[in-house]
Amino acid sequence: MEISTASSVFEPRDPAFESRIRDSFHRQFVMATIGGELQSVEPGVVCIELPFRKELCQQHGFLHAGIVTTIVDSACGYAALSLSEPGRGVLTVEYKVSLIAPARGERFRAIGKVLKPGGTLCFTEGEVWALGGEEESLIARMSATMMGIAEERKRKD
Repeated sequence: MEISTASSVFEPRDPAFESRIRDSFHRQFVMATIGGELQSVEPGVVCIELPFRKELCQQHGFLHAGIVTTIVDSACGYAALSLSEPGRGVLTVEYKVSLIAPARGERFRAIGKVLKPGGTLCFTEGEVWALGGEEESLIARMSATMMGIAEERKRKD
């Protein structure tokens, strides 16, 4: 189910990459709001899960496409951040999402993976899986480009 691990291919530039990503994730208000959970962090690969909540659904009862996109965009962004230098951050500069199937399940797993890191641009891909019981189904794929930026100061609030 998971996109193949990149950790054997990429070496992080920051030995503290995992704690930096976990700290950043906990400052993301949108993840706290929707209930996103950081599951795993490896060099070039990040997994975020989201439990089903009816408040996040569209009118047909499926998880809203904007929520699906939010979790996979964050997974791709954090995958890129895992390979960035200390003191650098990333911003999404473009993405394309293919919604493959209706988003129905008990949980949703977004996996972001770096395809090609770079000093300015980092190319990533992501998948979102719907999980329920013994069932797993691919519901979305993303291709995203991240841009390296100077890391901003941490917010006080």
